[in-house]
Amino acid sequence: MSELEPIEYETGTAIRDYDIIKISNTTNGFDVMLDINLDSGYSLSGTKLEISNEDMEGYETTEVEEAIKYALGFFDNGLH
Repeated sequence: MSELEPIEYETGTAIRDYDIIKISNTTNGFDVMLDINLDSGYSLSGTKLEISNEDMEGYETTEVEEAIKYALGFFDNGLH
């Protein structure tokens, strides 16, 4: 089987929503298992997201659920 060359794209599809399946502590932070629904109509099941302790500090939160939102691009714009 030949090795695939990476293709660079300008952008991809947006994440519509996600479900947290499992959060596990690791030595360096957290492993998060997610099901993700994309705006394109496709979904990603059993997707693993790694959030490091450094990521948590960068997102200025101690709540892993908040860090997941930030990592996936869900930011509160203060528009309520």
